[in-house]
Formats: sequence, structure tokens, C-alpha cells
Amino acid sequence: MYRAVIFDFDGTMIDTEQHLYEVINKYLVGEGHEPVSLAFYRENIGGRALALHEHIMALLGEEKVEQLYREHHEGAAHLPLRPGIETLLQQLKQRHIPMAIATSSVRRSILPTIEALGLNDYISVVVGREDVEAVKPEPDLYLTAVQALNHNPAYCLAIEDSVRGATAAVRAGLDVIVNTNQMTETSDFSHLPLTDQDTDLTTLIERYFEGKRL
Repeated sequence: MYRAVIFDFDGTMIDTEQHLYEVINKYLVGEGHEPVSLAFYRENIGGRALALHEHIMALLGEEKVEQLYREHHEGAAHLPLRPGIETLLQQLKQRHIPMAIATSSVRRSILPTIEALGLNDYISVVVGREDVEAVKPEPDLYLTAVQALNHNPAYCLAIEDSVRGATAAVRAGLDVIVNTNQMTETSDFSHLPLTDQDTDLTTLIERYFEGKRL
């Protein structure tokens, strides 16, 4: 039986991936540049996205990129939670199961969104890229979150949406459920020992928190 849950944030709790993709291309097109392709964007999901960041920096410059990210984060605060997330959060809280977020994003950038969405009522720990030496697919974010929750990785469940994120959780010793979105649904997870994929999150309590794990 699991004793804690660690969520990825972007693309897992809310669909920030699609939102960021649209904002980036709005800025690029507005400045007379070609939009980034869906394939190129998908290649950058789940980690630092350095190639994507360097690409838009070269085309737009630091000031425009900062404006772009600011618009993205402000808009993300108004996005709905992904299907099943709110119910799962409520069920976990009712059972006093601690929850954390482990994200490759900058923690201070997403904290206002977390607060705006009311996630502070559920999440006790948020670990971001400034808290670790290496982000996903390295295990650092998950290991740090597990330590902060004072649990053993073997008794923690990770919920992810990307290959890099799922790889990080597996390397940290967690079981992983992947629920893909429209940006990650074409990804190949076949090499990873996933506990489940694209499942109804509202049924997790019954299947994985009440009795033995299946």
C-alpha cells in the first residue's frame, strides 16, 4: 500500500504544455518567425527544455522571452485541473496521505499558479529545479521530494505525463503511473516498468491505497 504521492506538475496536474506551445508560437509568429514544430516541442517535454529555450532566446531576445514566460505563467493560473486530479487530491487528503510536487520547472515561477488553483490545500512539498543539481530524467527531484515527505521511495507513487519524468521517478525507486496529454500521447513508454498508463485517476484509491498493490 502506498503511503505518499508525488505529482509532476506541468502536463500532469494542468495542461501547461499545450498552453506554453501556443504562447511560444504566438510570440514567434508575431515577430515574423516560423512557429516551432509540434515534434520539436515534444522533444523538449519533461526536462530543462534547453534546446527549446535557446531557440526562442536566439529569435526573440531575453526581454521578449521573459515576457513570454510571464504571460504563460499568468495564463496557467486559469487553466482547469486535468481530469481526475481534483477528486484524487480530495480522496488522498481525506485519508491523510501526504502529497508533493516534483517539477523540472522553476519552483518560484509555479508557486503562484499552485496557490491560485488551491493546490496548497493538498500539497505539502514542492521541489523545483533550483532545489537539485539535475532535473528529469535524473532522479534528484523525486529523491528530494521523498526525503522531504520522510518516506521510503518504495512506498511512494509518482504520477507523470512524460518519458523524462517517468524515467526520473523509476530511477528514484518509485512506482509510476503515466497519464499522457495531447503533447505526450505519442511518446513511447514501452521501455519503462510503469504501474499503469492512461487510467482513471478517480479509481486509484480503491486499487492502490486500500489493501495490497496490484
